[in-house]
Amino acid sequence: MSDDIQPSGDAHIRPAVPANIFLWAIAAFLLIFLLWAGFTEIDRTVRANGRVIPSSQLQVISNLEGGVVETILAKTGQDVKAGAPLIRLSPIQPGAELASNRASGDALSLKILRLEAEIAGRSPVFPAARNPSMGSQIAVEQSLYRARMAELASLSNVGSARITQAQRGIGEAAAAQAARISARDTARVDLDLMRPLVREGIEPRRSLLQAENSYSVAASEAAGAGAALGRSHSILAEAQATAMQQRRDWMARAGDELTAARAEMAVREATMPAYEYKLDRTIVRAPLDGRINRVFVTTVGGSVRPGDPLLEMVPARDNLLVEAMVAAKDIASVRLGQRAKVEISAYDSAIYGSMQGQVVALSPDAVVNERTGESHYLVRVRTNSDAILDKSGHRLRIGPGMGANVNLLGDKRTVLAYILTPLTRLKETAFRE
Repeated sequence: MSDDIQPSGDAHIRPAVPANIFLWAIAAFLLIFLLWAGFTEIDRTVRANGRVIPSSQLQVISNLEGGVVETILAKTGQDVKAGAPLIRLSPIQPGAELASNRASGDALSLKILRLEAEIAGRSPVFPAARNPSMGSQIAVEQSLYRARMAELASLSNVGSARITQAQRGIGEAAAAQAARISARDTARVDLDLMRPLVREGIEPRRSLLQAENSYSVAASEAAGAGAALGRSHSILAEAQATAMQQRRDWMARAGDELTAARAEMAVREATMPAYEYKLDRTIVRAPLDGRINRVFVTTVGGSVRPGDPLLEMVPARDNLLVEAMVAAKDIASVRLGQRAKVEISAYDSAIYGSMQGQVVALSPDAVVNERTGESHYLVRVRTNSDAILDKSGHRLRIGPGMGANVNLLGDKRTVLAYILTPLTRLKETAFRE
């Protein structure tokens, strides 16, 4: 009976077919898994928590000169465009300064026209008056021109009178010289006639002495008349030189005034834009698109000091900047330009996805959290977009202070390398006390 229940030899060594298939399936799976793990790469990721901060930081708007608040146009939470008026300060003082500078500039330009006409020897041509003040200044310059021309005419008349008098003196001196020369020549003839008569005894010697004396006197007077004529010529030359010098001095004074006026005009033209800009700054405008975060001025009619903050703006339509806290142990895997994925905590990343970005700044030293005592580094990530879109394409608002999860994407590693990492660490630490 026992022989009947003994299995045959062939039945004892035949393997079960299902078991073989199962073993081969496991081996194939392991082989495929190892191949997949050896070639499939995943990003080494450093995770960090952070918050959204304005890319351009909060814009504090102030006024350089200060002044009296006339109108408050902006409200907290209001969206404004670049250049939109926010606060209007009283324009009375800067407007008066600008008007005064313009009036002074107009007066200088009219003065320059008058002086140029004086130097050129022509009547000045003034432009039409743009306002009553300019009309009054034109009348003043015309009066000054007439007075200056009268002064020049007076100088010319005085010089001409002196020249005429000197010329008359020359005529008189020349006539006197001619008379003295004639008298000298006559006395010479008388002397020449007297000498033979005295030698022959016809005339006494006393007559010869008288004739010689008369000739000497006439010759001396003729010489004196010649000297007087020379002095008259000198007086004429001096009068002419004086007249020319007076005219040159008059022209030089006009030239000096013209040079000074042009220099002052250049200074005023250079400062005119500053006065205009100062008046324009009485309207405080938004420097960029954004939202009013705070308004520090609330009293119309109140005064603000130069440089006092007036408003605070949050820039809009700017790529987001996320400041994340990276643990000190992970900072070695972070570098500038590193790719990152940013998820806004307020919006489910499974629905709205994430934003791409890159690391733009690393803090040079670790920062210690006073509450927890943990050390971390501040890393700033700039996103490639400024908003998240919902399924209908509408922009979802992202504001400063919103929480964010940042995944910093490092070097790629194979899945097999991740699996073998514990073994690698075990090998490095094995047999160490």
